[in-house]
Amino acid sequence: MSSPHTVKAFDQELKALTRNVTAMGEFAGGQFSSAVRALLHGDWSLAQQVIDHDRRLDALRTELSTAAATVIARRQPLATDLQEVLATFRIAEDLERIGDLAKNIAKRATAVATSHFPEDMVERLDRLATLASDHLKGALDTFISRDAEQALIVRQQDEKIDALYTDIFRDLVGQLSIDPTQTIGFVHLLFCAKNIERIGDHATHIAEAAYLIATGHRPESERQRLDDSSTLTGSDPS
Repeated sequence: MSSPHTVKAFDQELKALTRNVTAMGEFAGGQFSSAVRALLHGDWSLAQQVIDHDRRLDALRTELSTAAATVIARRQPLATDLQEVLATFRIAEDLERIGDLAKNIAKRATAVATSHFPEDMVERLDRLATLASDHLKGALDTFISRDAEQALIVRQQDEKIDALYTDIFRDLVGQLSIDPTQTIGFVHLLFCAKNIERIGDHATHIAEAAYLIATGHRPESERQRLDDSSTLTGSDPS
């Protein structure tokens, strides 16, 4: 049987991992917000800053992974505790991927910094990014609070991101035929919109990991996906 001292030390190490995830999540979220702002406002300098700062997120990922591996090696946790540590590993991977997607948005922002896009398209991309950013914050909050019920609610909110992304995809494909002079810019926006949608997916993975940590099992039902972009051609499907 583990001594009270050992149990307390292990709990402290788990709390330290949670703090590390929180720090990494805040940094990844900040990178994402800055990348989108650079894209929508043609801010080349801010985009370059996001690209340069990506190394810091990679370092945070390495630090977290090392800390988690050390906990496993030192404590040899049993099934439930091991599951929590492994779920933390997976969350770190999702956050690193979010950082990669933010970096890609920033790179594309530098390519279209002098372009001018329709105002309604800029507004809708901003709305999509806001939904994804809120989704990420909500997912991280459920991880910190270990709130299984809220994790399921957050998980389901990804449907709004999928639906809006599909509408944006349809409109951007339509714009490609309407204004050929903006082809390169619109293609970059298409990839950025997809990156934002994928960030929403990674936030959903974090919410599912939070549910797993809180309950000991994964959500029982499959999440409905509303991203129909792969079936659209740019014309009105009706």
